[in-house]
Amino acid sequence: MINFQRGQPKKCVSLLLILAFILPHFFAGVTVSSAAPPEVKVGISLLHSYVELSFDSGYCLINMAEGSPLPLAEGRYRLVAINGNIQVQDRQGNNRGVFSGPLYLKPLSSQPAEQFFQLHNARSGLEYRGTLEIFLEGNSLKAVNILDLESYLRGVLPREISSSWGNYGGMEALKAQAVASRTYTLYYQSRPRHPRFQLCDMKHCQQYGGKSCETENTDRALRETRGEILTYNGVPISAYYHASNGGFTEVPQNVWTGSYPYYDSVADPYDDPNNPLGLSNFVKHRYADWKKDVPLHSVGALLAGSGFKSPGTVEQVDIAAVSPSGRVQELYIRGAGGNTVSLLKEESRNVFDLASLLYTIRSEAEPRVWIASCANGVESKACFPELEGKWALSGHTRKRMLIGETFSVLGEGVKNAVPYASLIFEGHGSGHGVGLSQNGAYNRSRVGQEYKEILSFYYPGTVIETNY
Repeated sequence: MINFQRGQPKKCVSLLLILAFILPHFFAGVTVSSAAPPEVKVGISLLHSYVELSFDSGYCLINMAEGSPLPLAEGRYRLVAINGNIQVQDRQGNNRGVFSGPLYLKPLSSQPAEQFFQLHNARSGLEYRGTLEIFLEGNSLKAVNILDLESYLRGVLPREISSSWGNYGGMEALKAQAVASRTYTLYYQSRPRHPRFQLCDMKHCQQYGGKSCETENTDRALRETRGEILTYNGVPISAYYHASNGGFTEVPQNVWTGSYPYYDSVADPYDDPNNPLGLSNFVKHRYADWKKDVPLHSVGALLAGSGFKSPGTVEQVDIAAVSPSGRVQELYIRGAGGNTVSLLKEESRNVFDLASLLYTIRSEAEPRVWIASCANGVESKACFPELEGKWALSGHTRKRMLIGETFSVLGEGVKNAVPYASLIFEGHGSGHGVGLSQNGAYNRSRVGQEYKEILSFYYPGTVIETNY
């Protein structure tokens, strides 16, 4: 369905011929060697079910179902899903046309990487390079940014690694990240993680913020490694990376499923919070050592929220198996009546929202006595473990022993809140531990290691090849 309300700008007419030539390239497969960076299709997370964008005279909006350019001047528009079609509204809310879609925002320049448009309700960015495809999915609109790989990576690196490290001896770490992210993207070009695009802009794929987050340091890292990827037997590898391995790398089969010959589980002294090398300029990751308290009474709800059956009142939580690196492989939870739940590998990390699998666990055994007051109308409470086992005498000469799990002294107006026992998770590192440790790479860079040496440690047996 098409409903034009003005004549078509002449500049869009010739674009149809251009599209007939270039669009097949967007759907072409990825080869290990090419003359130019391949195109990447990235799903953009939106805050609403519509798309709100703005563009200048260097762009043209095309209705792909009809092969027709939309007669829209530069400006800001909202695209909404209505009765299985896409309605275009101007800033005043006026209907500027209804189209079957998908719609395609295309730069007219022969240098599209230098132009950008704005996507105002994107979750992770504002300005984006390249082109934009907009299509219906159910009652919502979806947006896909299509651009060349190097332009895409300019919006990835600043979201995945600290750009400021380049100012403090960490430029080689940024280069290592550039090669890893480039390789990761190419790997998933032929193994899309979503039906209509290869990757999304969220953490579980690869974080992407578009042009808005580009920095000088990360741009430099990309320029100085342009086209370089990691291969094994001539094929791009699945280049996993993470924030900090806590001192020991891990292999994929101990985190997910499937094994790869270019990963190993070995000690990493450059990311060990104990700094075994005694480096004077060692940088300790903020999650090098971490601790998390989980109230015992909340375990059942956390399990149910993650799709597991609650065992009822939890009576016992034990680590049943660990990998050679020390990462938890199975967490065993037993409830009242003998009901049990077994969490394997990443499941325990996801259920309890833990920084890593490199943890130990204990229960909060020490008794706690709370005294709460409501002075000046402000509710507060404090813990007094030293009072455990002592006796309290009420105004009616009634004697009662202070036991933390069953007793608290309350002031007028204070809600009765007796603490529960807790599970204490204590661990090291942040992330899955497979592949490049960003913090480890940073410390290696600061002592003079080059990015190729860094990559050879985290991806043993791989080769760096120039793809374009």
